[in-house]
Amino acid sequence: MRTKAITVITLVFASMLLIGLAGCGGENNTIMHLVVANQPYEEKVALEKADSPTEFSVQTPLYASVYFIESPKGMKYTAKWFLNDQEIKSEEKEMPTDKNGVIVYFLAADKVSAGNLKLQILFRDEILTEQLITIK
Repeated sequence: MRTKAITVITLVFASMLLIGLAGCGGENNTIMHLVVANQPYEEKVALEKADSPTEFSVQTPLYASVYFIESPKGMKYTAKWFLNDQEIKSEEKEMPTDKNGVIVYFLAADKVSAGNLKLQILFRDEILTEQLITIK
């Protein structure tokens, strides 16, 4: 009887541990909104209302406005821009505020050439999100 009780208690604790780990795992994405446009959006309200086109013209300066949550001041995020799978720019910036805020990344017009542009937002080496854009 005592062996069965220990087995049941062990199973209950193991189940609770697995449920707890499942609830915590894989959901560390702190990005709420991402808009790539030809203008920056530095305020949350404007960013939430903005459209994020999937096609731009050659030689158009681009801004990636990203609204982060659950992120302490000073946390560093990286934007990597790729044109036809070749990295053309990498830029690291820190959160300017505590808990939530907007970071704007910039890609100069001379880097925007015809092809497939991909933007990745990373925390350390983990890709939090990416967006594909056609440049014509």
